[in-house]
Amino acid sequence: MSTLKVDTLNGSTGSTITVPSGQTLAVAGTLTTTGTFNPTADITVSGNISNDAIQIADNKISTTRTNDNLILDAAGSGKVDISGLKFPTSDGSADQVLKTDGSGNLSFATLSSTSISQLNTNVTVADSGSNGTVTIACDGNTELTVNDDGVRVHGNLTVDGTQTVINTTTLSVEDNIIEVNRNVSSNAGMPTFSGIKVNRGEGSSSTEQDLFWVWDESFADDGTTIFGNSGGAFTAFKSANDGASAATLVDIRANIIHGVATGAQYSDVAERYAADDFLQKGTVVAIGGTEEITTAEGEMNANVFGVVSTQPAFMMNASAGNNDSHPFVAMVGRVPVRVIGTANKGDRLVLSDTKGVARVLKADEAAECRQVIGRVLQNKIDAAEHTIECVYPFIFYVDSH
Repeated sequence: MSTLKVDTLNGSTGSTITVPSGQTLAVAGTLTTTGTFNPTADITVSGNISNDAIQIADNKISTTRTNDNLILDAAGSGKVDISGLKFPTSDGSADQVLKTDGSGNLSFATLSSTSISQLNTNVTVADSGSNGTVTIACDGNTELTVNDDGVRVHGNLTVDGTQTVINTTTLSVEDNIIEVNRNVSSNAGMPTFSGIKVNRGEGSSSTEQDLFWVWDESFADDGTTIFGNSGGAFTAFKSANDGASAATLVDIRANIIHGVATGAQYSDVAERYAADDFLQKGTVVAIGGTEEITTAEGEMNANVFGVVSTQPAFMMNASAGNNDSHPFVAMVGRVPVRVIGTANKGDRLVLSDTKGVARVLKADEAAECRQVIGRVLQNKIDAAEHTIECVYPFIFYVDSH
């Protein structure tokens, strides 16, 4: 292929340079055109190319007319391809933006003014500087604000789902009422337990069982109330992680408990006293020994003070110690008493010749009795020593005069 070399070309307007097929036009200086520049063959220019309002120089395409647009226009269905980016051939619509398909193809897209969405990736909304606030408003009302102080919901908040987790050190609620079971429409739809659960770990030890402070809908009148309370009761218990099986009642501590009436499942009023030795439940005790109380001894002794309670209904001086060092001593009520020999309902009990154990007062001993411990509430047909239910105290001094 040959090259047509032009060092100087003086032509008038409308001049045409024809390059034969298969040849190249080489321009050693600057190629300047004022009309239509429509080459059909290769052109090699060592200087600049200037045509009316476009100049190509030093890897730069620019317009030569002030404030004029630079238009790159593809023909037909072709696209303007710049370094692999293919621009659309249409003008698009107002407020549209260019988007890419990831392969270099650009197209116009309309941004939603009502939603933000992104497929398989994160969407980030951020303020443009420090100490800013992201605000979400609806119908002119601020509904949500987010800043360095946290998130604030300015209207009502409804959370749908099966579980809501709040991972904070402290939860503060300014409202004075917390309502649970909001969607229960009738008593028939009430769950068995409604209230607060304290998770104490996932271990198998009984000390790690969950704790519950709940309204127990299954509670019915168990005889501890005069009002026939069959509509449930507040209950504190510990249980396995399923919350229902093997429930065990737990203690509730308070300085003062006020109520219209107080009920108890057990039957005696008791108080803790310091003992000089371990005392078995049902043991008859006396004041003395190295501490406050000791095991009572001496047949028909008049120094009987009380009986070690088995399951006290009301416990006084409860924080004085534990059951080993400070057992509860029944002051009044129904209490199991260690008795040796047979007994019938209504019999009076006195201290036997066995330490801490009572026996029935014989008929011919009535005039010699100094103190009766209590009255028997159940028959005892065997002579062996064990506990039976008695009413305590039933103090009966016999005047010998």
